[in-house]
Amino acid sequence: MTILRQRTGAPATLLEAMERDLSRGTAALPMLPRGAREALRLAKKPDVDMNDIVEVVEGDPALTARLLAVANSAIYNRGFAMASVRRAVVRLGLQATRDILYQAVYAAILYDVPGFKARVEATFVHGVVASRVARRIAQVVHVDEDAAFLAGLLHDVGKGRLYKIANKLGRVDAEDEEVHHAVDELHARSSSDLCRAWRLGPEIIEACAWHHEPKTSKLAQVIAAADVLSRRVEFVPRASDEEVEVVMTVLRIDAEFRDALLTYAADATVYAGEPASLPTSGMPPSSDQP
Repeated sequence: MTILRQRTGAPATLLEAMERDLSRGTAALPMLPRGAREALRLAKKPDVDMNDIVEVVEGDPALTARLLAVANSAIYNRGFAMASVRRAVVRLGLQATRDILYQAVYAAILYDVPGFKARVEATFVHGVVASRVARRIAQVVHVDEDAAFLAGLLHDVGKGRLYKIANKLGRVDAEDEEVHHAVDELHARSSSDLCRAWRLGPEIIEACAWHHEPKTSKLAQVIAAADVLSRRVEFVPRASDEEVEVVMTVLRIDAEFRDALLTYAADATVYAGEPASLPTSGMPPSSDQP
């Protein structure tokens, strides 16, 4: 991860210009809609009350549609369509409902970024897949599962913000490799900034900041592994076998469980869908065994 540096004078490169804007702290920070703000508030509560969830979801058509679509997806459907938010929450369970609320918050801040829309949407789908893989790994290496899910979901959330900054600087070409390089360099800092702005826990902020250099945090190591495993089964950019072996060795995960995780990641990628519709629809429940 690139650590931001203080510079004087005009920036010489796009990377420096984007660093400068990012260092201002408020550059391209998303404004959450009211429904998403309430969803985030509830999702952060480990002892959230079902009645509070129902009240917030029923007051927001987008949240209602998202929750009901998941409850009626193939993986949860029990043979009849669900039209009640309350019954959907009962069917899904509180953990899955909280996960969906977090994903709804992420979906609410997907940027309108001319030239880079496909990249931003792919980042969202990657986060959805990585969050499921991270929870699976956490179950085995004894890391908090909810923290792993959330950090896995949000570890790349800052990329959309960076593409927005690039747009502001006049860059709109989807094939602009200088933009993509700058986003790769700065996204961990940008993601951790967003988690800080949303007042998430310090362990989430740290894991997002250091998921490419996870030397001290066990949670960051889990997120690094989830990121690599998810990228190994995605088409672009595909992680190498060597990258997979590195993260598996750090966590002392054996070959059998590694292969099970790769299979699960591949299945989750198929089910993740498009963020414009319902990214969680049909996702395998995280309580399943890999």
